[in-house]
Parts: sequence; structure tokens; C-alpha cells
Amino acid sequence: MKKHIASILGVALISTSAFASKARLQALGEDTYGSLFLDDARNVVLNPAMLNFHKDFVVMEWGATDTGTTTFNGQNLGQDTDQDLATAPKAEGGMFMASGNMIYGLYFGDESNTANGLRTLSMGANAIHESNNVSLYAAGDAGVQWGVKLTHHSFENEQGGADQKSSASRLGVGVISGDVEAFLKMGLTNTAENGTAEFEGKGSFQVGVTYAMGDVDYLLEVRSFQAEDANGDEFKAQYTRIGVAKTYKLNDKATAWASAWYKMDNTENDWTAIAATGETKLTYLPVTMAVEVMAKDWLALRGSIGANVIGTEEDDSGDKETLTTRPLINAGAGIMFGDFVVDGLIGNNTSTGPGAESTAGGVGTLRTDTLMSRVSMTYKF
Repeated sequence: MKKHIASILGVALISTSAFASKARLQALGEDTYGSLFLDDARNVVLNPAMLNFHKDFVVMEWGATDTGTTTFNGQNLGQDTDQDLATAPKAEGGMFMASGNMIYGLYFGDESNTANGLRTLSMGANAIHESNNVSLYAAGDAGVQWGVKLTHHSFENEQGGADQKSSASRLGVGVISGDVEAFLKMGLTNTAENGTAEFEGKGSFQVGVTYAMGDVDYLLEVRSFQAEDANGDEFKAQYTRIGVAKTYKLNDKATAWASAWYKMDNTENDWTAIAATGETKLTYLPVTMAVEVMAKDWLALRGSIGANVIGTEEDDSGDKETLTTRPLINAGAGIMFGDFVVDGLIGNNTSTGPGAESTAGGVGTLRTDTLMSRVSMTYKF
């Protein structure tokens, strides 16, 4: 909690308390679904206990209702999906409000890129993806800050001959006690069918723990998921990440971050709809450096650079390959109108690969025709 009190005071000094966006996190080299160390109201999606420090705001993420192509484990699957990408973001948003000693939230469009990617792997070109997603939040302080989030979606189409059905439910809980933050996200149900193909999630979870010591955060994250297709073939994956991050307060207008993760990703894919790859093991060490500066009272500029220091891929025959990836560059800006903030990414190109979730990068040009490739709006009330 000390870290959040300090960060909130620091954020208040540079008038960015309303930041709560995918655009900001992505510009700083973080996952758009939340950061384990970088303070942003968007983190309530990852750990609902964060609502105790970020409340009374409305956030809107601009985007389409059906976007992009599926990229899973660094592989472009070539399917039109509802995955959220830097070049093709999807629309979502909601409101979080305090009432008495509690904070409540209602959020629309909180979809899982992992679930949509798995559905495409299992079902192929006619995959049924998540839609109509609604998330309910509640949080409070009982000596320990706590929060809970429930997400559900349901879809059915009996027109056109082949019945289509889809449903999924996820539960997230989080706690913050002193310098320790922890969350658990669980997949309760996840099924889809289109008449010729089926997908069934067999269980998933994501656990994250952050321990703060001054300006240094020690990080642990474990993800596991398993699913089955219509033939009974399975997909299994477990991701383990151990990291450390340090915050540098450069001056009253600029903050920098440096982080490093040791990542171990093990997957087993027996599905034939797209590509049965057998067992794959990835081991890599991405390092990211980011900076955010209040150039004006109304303008924040931010950017990051990330690269894999080491990395190897091993297939099911035991053969290894050194990962060859170039640095990923991100840039963004936030424009403030009082309590109203518009965040955006600069550029509209995408880089993907092992260790690099869809990240807005560049190819050496500043795209003034689409200056903001991901736009987020936040109002703090």
C-alpha cells in the first residue's frame, strides 16, 4: 500500500491521475490487460482490488466490433477474429464509482485474447469468438484491500442452418496488503460450437504477485490453460514469469521504469484445425525501458524500448533454435482537458513474436495520416 500512496501522490503532482488506458500501458511497453508494477487505473482489469486506489472514473476504448487476425504464441493464424491488436483495437469501456465504503463497476467488452486465439486454433476459419461480454466489479477495504470481478458472455444463433453457440464465465479476485499485491483469475466455463466444430475450455487460471521494496518491485506470474476440440484432442499451456522492475523518479515532470522478466512458456498443441505443433518450449528474457514526461500541463509524452536479451525455442524432438527478434519501439501521448484525458499510440504498425504481445511499433515512419492508432478516453469525476 505504501507504493500506491507514493505513486498516487506523485501522479497527482503531474496531473495524470485519470490515466486508465490500454494506450498508455502499451506505449510504456506493458500488456494492455494490466501491469504488475506500473501504476495505472487500467490495472483494475487485472487486479480488482486496485479499485481502492482508482475509482470514480469512466473509460472508453475506441475500436471496431470485429478486428484483426489471430496471433497466438507468435504465430499469425490468418483468421478474422475479435482479438484486440494495436493496429485494430476493439471497442470496450465502463464506469467505476464509489458508494459509501464500497466501489462498484460495470464494464462492457472485456474479452480474452487468449480465449479467442484458442478458439481459432481449435475451430479454424469458422471459429465462434467471445461477444456480449459484461463484467461486474466490487471492491472494499476491510483492513486488507480486496476486490472481485465476474465476467460473462453468451451468444446463440439458430438462423442459417448451422446452430452457433458460445458462452464463457471468468472470476477474478485480488488483495492488497502492505507491500504485497496478489490476484487470481479463473476460467469457470468456456464453450463454443458452430455445427461442424466445437471448443471446450477445460480449466484456466492466472496468478500474479507483486512485492514492493521501495522503488523496486519483485514479480511472479503463472498462467495455465487447457482446452479440447471436437475430436477430443487437447491444447495445454503453462507460462511462468519471474521479474523485477525499478521505478526512477527523474524529476517532478518525468518518471522512468526498467523491467526484466525471465519467461518459460510450455505448450502442447495436438489440434489439426490450424497447425498441430506438438510440444514447444520457449525460454526468453525480455528487458524493457520506458519513460513518461509531462511536456506541458496538458500534454504527456511517453515511450519505451524492449528487446529479448536471450531466447531459445525447443520443439518436441528436442531441437533448439535461438530466437531472433529486433527491439520493439512504442510511443504515445496523453492530452488532458481538466479531468478528461485522451490517450493514444503514435503510429499504426504492429510487431508480434515470442515475448512480445501485440505491440504498436514502427518501421521508421511517423504516420501522420493515423497519428493515434489506439485511442482511449478517460473522465475522472
